[in-house]
Amino acid sequence: MRPLLSLLVPFLLTFAAVADDDVETMKVSRSADIAAAKDASKPERVVGEVANGSIELVVDAGRDTPLVEAEFTVGGVDEKDLKRRSELVRLYAERAADQSVVVQPIFPGKMVRGDSVKVRIVVPKCGDSSLKCANGAITVSGTAGKLKVSTRNGAIKVTGHAGSLEANASNGNIEITGAGAEVKATSANGGVDVSLADGNDLPFDIESKTGDVRVEVGASFDGQVKMHTTTGGISLSDSGRRMRTTHETEHARTVELGAGTGHSEIRTTTGSVRLSVRSK
Repeated sequence: MRPLLSLLVPFLLTFAAVADDDVETMKVSRSADIAAAKDASKPERVVGEVANGSIELVVDAGRDTPLVEAEFTVGGVDEKDLKRRSELVRLYAERAADQSVVVQPIFPGKMVRGDSVKVRIVVPKCGDSSLKCANGAITVSGTAGKLKVSTRNGAIKVTGHAGSLEANASNGNIEITGAGAEVKATSANGGVDVSLADGNDLPFDIESKTGDVRVEVGASFDGQVKMHTTTGGISLSDSGRRMRTTHETEHARTVELGAGTGHSEIRTTTGSVRLSVRSK
């Protein structure tokens, strides 16, 4: 990989300082077009990390190569400090030796109050990828491959992912729509809402420590689902009456649909559980 200083991309400063509790902030935009991979026929592998802000990964089949855009909000103690720090923020966005697209925004020195960044990554097609955000949201749509997303403080939203998915939030809600393969989603403090794409019978493992969990499966879903809640309730919705309850206690229930060969679980400590079967 080339030295970091050689990877600095052109930028645009928006000189519109805004006061926020005595902290001056300025908007700074950066963008980078990533060179084509050695084998352009393969889907892109993306690795992205943001400390404070948000990160979005989307697929645009009309593009030939990846594009990375970042909108920085830069903080400073005064106008001079603000101008200096705004000129020094950098967007590290490059193709690594293993052909992954690696993305990380960089602030000068230690981040200060008012610093944040919104990162948007657009790829023509997507393979195995990993996204992390310490404080902020993660949004993903139209991707494939093995996807791993994690936040400490922020929500996760994944739409139309065709591959296996692992989502972890320490403090935030998780919303997954149209999952096409295995799903493992855990939120320590927040609700989890998952819907499987039609035809997806692969196992899922969904858990919330302190929130409600809602899972919707397709009309033809086959599998066994174990549900458990320590203090909340369990509810089922199945207009086609395909569910068969094989085990039930006050706070636990196991149901089977169809052949019931796959084994899935839904767990929550202080929330409720709702499992529903989508009507045809």
